[in-house]
Amino acid sequence: MENEKKTEPRAERVRSQLKESRIPEALWPDEWEAKKKRPREIAFIDVNLCFPCGKCPEFCPVGCIEPLKPGTLPGRGDNQPVQVRFQECIGCYICVEVCALLTDYDAIRMYDTDLVEQALDTTISQKKPETPTPPEPYEELFSEGGAYRHVGKGSRLLERMNKEERKRLGWN
Repeated sequence: MENEKKTEPRAERVRSQLKESRIPEALWPDEWEAKKKRPREIAFIDVNLCFPCGKCPEFCPVGCIEPLKPGTLPGRGDNQPVQVRFQECIGCYICVEVCALLTDYDAIRMYDTDLVEQALDTTISQKKPETPTPPEPYEELFSEGGAYRHVGKGSRLLERMNKEERKRLGWN
């Protein structure tokens, strides 16, 4: 049985960890088609740590993560990082866990919705907006050295894993 876990694809291990630790079975992820309530927290991506691998948009159950427009960040050309369309985020933490566990970037953090509303001078509604707002980098707020990066919450699964569990899963 131990050998089966070692050969299990990494994405499946993460998915099972996510399901067990955070997501009720009935909600994974087919039933999450749209925002139904105001989340407690919202995801933002540190654009300086994101090198678009495509994993977080793939796992996002509401599809609110997309690349920034070409030329948004100088020197990145068409290889722009991704960012969350924060008004559509449901606060599920899936992108945070995927980034922390499937990549070496650990670029995504969750921020209290009240703080986001204050920082961006906006109101987060209970429903998805009719017209999506294109993502922005928010570098001065949610990237390393930004005003709020230090208060963002990262992976909960990594925090809960002990050294032995990390070694068993190959995440030393």
